[in-house]
Amino acid sequence: MTGPRILSFAAWRGGRYVGLAEVLASLGSVIEDHRWRLIIDWLVSPELEAITEATASSLVSTSELVELFSVDCQLIDGELVGHGGSSSVPEVRIRAFDSGHWDVRTDSSELLEKIVMLYPDAHELPEW
Repeated sequence: MTGPRILSFAAWRGGRYVGLAEVLASLGSVIEDHRWRLIIDWLVSPELEAITEATASSLVSTSELVELFSVDCQLIDGELVGHGGSSSVPEVRIRAFDSGHWDVRTDSSELLEKIVMLYPDAHELPEW
């Protein structure tokens, strides 16, 4: 298959919400050099204002996002657009869908393999 693939996996595991910080941290070196644009449709967090300000006008590093979202925080609906290294072309998109699933769209076979390894329930979606 050519072109981007989309994998979806459950955000709730064993009765516990796996938040954005945990998802990004689990992907580790595959995305550590990425910079992200964040589109928030619905976020529940005591740090909502700080997160909104920090992500509003510029690309944010993976480590900054992990730190921002490490507080008690739930991205219910939103999307992250990730650019690797100095690339201006997005390499990955991560979408929170109704707080129930994380969807990842990418061409990176390394990232797709890592997701399947970490989240065995991941399944392919036909479209975004």
